[in-house]
Amino acid sequence: MLDRIFWFFTQLKQHAFPTAASYQERFEVSSSTFKRDVAFLRDRLGAPVAYDRQRRGYFLTDASFELPPYWFDAHQLLLMHGLCRQMTQNLNSLPQEIRSFHERVKELLTMHFGPRILEAVSFENVEWADCDMRLLKTVADAILQRRILRIVYHTGYSGQTARRVVEPYRLHNYRGTWHLVAYCHYRDEPRIFMLSRMGEVEVLSRRYEGQQFDVSRFLDTAFGIYRGGVVQKAVLRFSPNIARIIRDQIWHKDQKMRMEEDGSLTLSVPIADLTEIRRHVLKYGAEVEVIEPQALRHQVREEAKRILFLYDKA
Repeated sequence: MLDRIFWFFTQLKQHAFPTAASYQERFEVSSSTFKRDVAFLRDRLGAPVAYDRQRRGYFLTDASFELPPYWFDAHQLLLMHGLCRQMTQNLNSLPQEIRSFHERVKELLTMHFGPRILEAVSFENVEWADCDMRLLKTVADAILQRRILRIVYHTGYSGQTARRVVEPYRLHNYRGTWHLVAYCHYRDEPRIFMLSRMGEVEVLSRRYEGQQFDVSRFLDTAFGIYRGGVVQKAVLRFSPNIARIIRDQIWHKDQKMRMEEDGSLTLSVPIADLTEIRRHVLKYGAEVEVIEPQALRHQVREEAKRILFLYDKA
């Protein structure tokens, strides 16, 4: 149905005065199907469709009327449904506007494909941190209005509480967890804050004009969510047992891979912090060896010793 409506609406926009006969012949549908499609276009989507008796075809009484493009493509609708489901997982509740939009998308999908289509796409995150919708909305409003924020932030490892004044630039969802990319006035440098670790958030009356740094470039510099350090190269060698799996993975857009003669794989990725890359390496156990940097190699070796001690003790 969506393809038929797209074609019909395009004809209307081109002032081609499409007829019922041409519609039925093109799509091999009955007269009743044509009438239902026109009713859907007019009543559900709000298109001002009328019939011209002299030209014996249909036209738009308001030529400036437009439909959102997502109504037409079933694949786009299905993906949009999946993204809305994803947002439902990552937030306590969705804003009314998004819920209404999601209901409209589901209505269009089920009308064309039946209710089972709603289970065709899903996302799953692990180890993600929950986020309060009210907090997300407050931060989003500050970004839209370019208003400076005063936040109370709880650090993850030290357990300390810090008060910071920041310029909020972007909401960034990394592996299901919402972060704020901002310029920290205290540190006088770019910082990334997890929304789940924010306590109090106050929107100040002060505004900022331009951004102090290029957010996209900042996020693209290195592997993982941790930024701010000197960018260096991590070189990892994966065993032949797992090389084919790693070969299909993208760790970073600037990564480099090389298959070795013995079937192993060498992966090189830019890093700006050792924390996340160390955790990532450890999950592959003895199937990966850190070649460089030496600091990362040392940390992984020491962690392996602690793991061995933990299990030997048992």
